[in-house]
Amino acid sequence: VERHWKSAVFTYESSEKIPIYCLVCVPFGPKKKVGIVLRETSKPSFKLKSVVEITSHILSPQQRNFAMWYQKYYVITQAEVFAQLLPQSIPKRPKQSKEELLHSVDKNNQSSLQPKQQQVVDTIAEGSKKTFVLHGITGSGKTRIYIELITAQLKLGKSSLLLLPEISLTSQIVQELQKYFSIIVYHSQLTQAQKNIAWFKIANSNEPCIVVGARSALFLPHKNLGTIIIDEAHEAAYKQESGVHYNAVYVAGGLAAVHKSQLIIGSGTPPITETEHVLGKNGQLVCLHEKALSIENMAKKVTVVDSKKRDSFVKHNLLSDELLVGVSDALARKHQSLIFINRRGTAKLVLCSSDTCDWQAECANCDLPLTYHHDSHSLLCHTCSHRESMSTTCPVCEKPTRLRSFGSKAIVEDIQKIFPHATVGRYDSDNLKAASFNVTYDEIKSGSVDILVGTQQIIKGIDLPKLSTIGIIDADMSLNFPDYSSDERTFQLITQAMGRVGRGHLNNSSVILQTHQPNNKIIQLSLSGDWHAFRDQELINRKLHNFPPYFFYAKLLFRAKTSEQAKRAAIKSCADIRSSKNEVVIEGPMPSFHAKRGGQYYYQVNLRAASRKNLQDTLNNIDESTIIDLDPNTLL
Repeated sequence: VERHWKSAVFTYESSEKIPIYCLVCVPFGPKKKVGIVLRETSKPSFKLKSVVEITSHILSPQQRNFAMWYQKYYVITQAEVFAQLLPQSIPKRPKQSKEELLHSVDKNNQSSLQPKQQQVVDTIAEGSKKTFVLHGITGSGKTRIYIELITAQLKLGKSSLLLLPEISLTSQIVQELQKYFSIIVYHSQLTQAQKNIAWFKIANSNEPCIVVGARSALFLPHKNLGTIIIDEAHEAAYKQESGVHYNAVYVAGGLAAVHKSQLIIGSGTPPITETEHVLGKNGQLVCLHEKALSIENMAKKVTVVDSKKRDSFVKHNLLSDELLVGVSDALARKHQSLIFINRRGTAKLVLCSSDTCDWQAECANCDLPLTYHHDSHSLLCHTCSHRESMSTTCPVCEKPTRLRSFGSKAIVEDIQKIFPHATVGRYDSDNLKAASFNVTYDEIKSGSVDILVGTQQIIKGIDLPKLSTIGIIDADMSLNFPDYSSDERTFQLITQAMGRVGRGHLNNSSVILQTHQPNNKIIQLSLSGDWHAFRDQELINRKLHNFPPYFFYAKLLFRAKTSEQAKRAAIKSCADIRSSKNEVVIEGPMPSFHAKRGGQYYYQVNLRAASRKNLQDTLNNIDESTIIDLDPNTLL
């Protein structure tokens, strides 16, 4: 099965009788491919190739039902479905592999439930509902609740699936879970051979399996699932942004329905749209508002620094004096500090220093600003990965270039100068694997890194016992994006970042938040951490402007070598949609927010409907070259 085939059904011959839905290996060009037998047919007149291997694995009724649901829900082809459901190859000895995918149980230091945690577990176990949104504030011990829920299913002989948004969380969760269970880990950093072994380990197991993985783990051959848990369910990483643009939360719902299993959507800041859909379908909201650990003076001190007041930035133009004092105090107490800045690289913009010249470094493929990386002295496009050497003079007027809007690498460089005796670590997607947060987690947790600087990956659900100071730079940056989800994204980022301290490990922790909009209502709600108040306000705004969850959206993208070609394709599609007389509202066509990427031009059309079925019916007739994003997280 190939992802790029829209109708990938091919005919092969076999001297043996092969059951329908059996997994086989077949020659495909110069390579061998894994496929699934769909039906028996009469022999055609042309010469056929033979099936080279017949496995013992036959898709279960649950797998088949899930495949049919997935195909219908996202209006995709059979080939696109099986491309995600099947392994890439068949291991020679899957049962005797030495790959370390199964983690053994370590029964030391197992902790007991707190009373409030037990109440949540009882509510889920004893209630008549199947789907729950678990709103647990940061540090409330949601992982411990997950463990109890998995244990309950294990006693019933049922399997469990725990989804995580990022690989950076894997080490921490694995360490906790392996105190209680043997688990199978599945994520993008595994080799293809490891992924195939995990697939067959689950498929061939006669015992309940506990799988911990990223969104792709949804498509493994699960059997007898008792519970599906989505941790940090608000994270954008649960949305696939290439191929089939699926939302893992919704796909988990489909998988849970097929297996008749529990679905737990856990987060300190539950996603608004998904939460309302769950509650609208007889789901239940369960809240945990108390910290799992409690010590004297646990409350954190929060300081808001107005970035417009430059007298607060005497020692550094981006790091306020208050923040630098906080880091210095943490170092003196032998505690850790974390500086969150949501920008990779050294500088976001490379500009001409002349007041009369408007040149800035842009990607030739995307017409987007290039980011300067000082460690390689090069400019990088974070959209298409185009790289070029850094120019110190403007190619237009030959005046010197200057750097503006600093990123995580520049902050690290300056922090090392300000605190020369401190150990400083940078953690973002530019890290090599060996230096990544996931790989070095044990070292970081032990306190060997004094100051952590990084982007979103270091604020996602991590628990660092020696961390006492948080600095948030440009906290309002995401508010400036012209998108309906910007307020929610800002609230989530600030709340999650602040939640890394005050977790009951250390007293007298502090948060220094730098913003140009200290009186903004979203900033104020974020500081209070009041998700319920934010949710109420956000729902009012979205209903007023016809945004999700009150309406369903599909984003259509049309790409071509020229802007005019992309525009023509979008106009034609709009005409076809209008002629279909489906009850959908058409917004556009318009140039995409990033109108040029990777040498291609993009036009966009947004479709809005009161029911999802109206969108699905419309998308059934869309040209196959169109990029379809059903339930987009953003309309940009």
